[in-house]
Amino acid sequence: MIKVERIEQPEELTEDVQHQLTAEFKKDKKSVWDKKYIKDKLLKECNNKCVYCECFIGKGHKEMHIDHFHYKDKYEDEVVVWSNLNPSCPHCNKSKSSHDTYEEPIINPFEQNPQDYFYLKNYRYYGKNSQVEKIVRDTIGVLGLNDTDDVVKFRFEQGEALIDKIEDIYEFASENEKVLCNDTRKKNRVLRGCKNILNKGIKEAEYSAFMATIIMDDTYYIKLKKLLRTLGLWSYELQNLDDEVRKNRMQTTPDL
Repeated sequence: MIKVERIEQPEELTEDVQHQLTAEFKKDKKSVWDKKYIKDKLLKECNNKCVYCECFIGKGHKEMHIDHFHYKDKYEDEVVVWSNLNPSCPHCNKSKSSHDTYEEPIINPFEQNPQDYFYLKNYRYYGKNSQVEKIVRDTIGVLGLNDTDDVVKFRFEQGEALIDKIEDIYEFASENEKVLCNDTRKKNRVLRGCKNILNKGIKEAEYSAFMATIIMDDTYYIKLKKLLRTLGLWSYELQNLDDEVRKNRMQTTPDL
């Protein structure tokens, strides 16, 4: 889970339209929010990811659900309020179900920065200190963020593959250190590999909170960056990517 910025609501969702759709929902309980212009804008603002678990959603990926952060059947007046619509995957939306977020708050990444609440360990979320433990525990439980079969195993698979990739690129760079600056083919292989690694941790990437944390804390990545700097191969592009990934990194230990 990473901090997500809310973008402007669709132009089509005018105040009059909101009133009309809300009235329709109150009368017939129809899925009045199931509009292409709403879905498209939600996908855009979350980079085609579930705003909670960060798996890819939409065409070619898991089905996109529109989650009403404040439960639609109880808070009918918010059924098409833009700030109440969160793009979600089926797992997170179904897990959250009819949970009342007013009575028992959970973390909303549009409003709160998950870095202030979580630390990561073994591909799972934990509360970083006692002050946030209650809301973190509720968030994890309500959304099923640490469910092994539905969520954790996918983070694990991608994370372990990323760790192997980082080690492979570093070892290749280290073995070819003396010729790397003059052998264009080998140099490009290393630089492309490094760029591909960093792209796994940017905000648009799947499970970016976990992937960014893995990259920034990986011993071989640290060595790879140092080697490329020593050889004068660490570019502005790589540094910009590194800076972006670092912003998504989360703690791996609780606060003392």
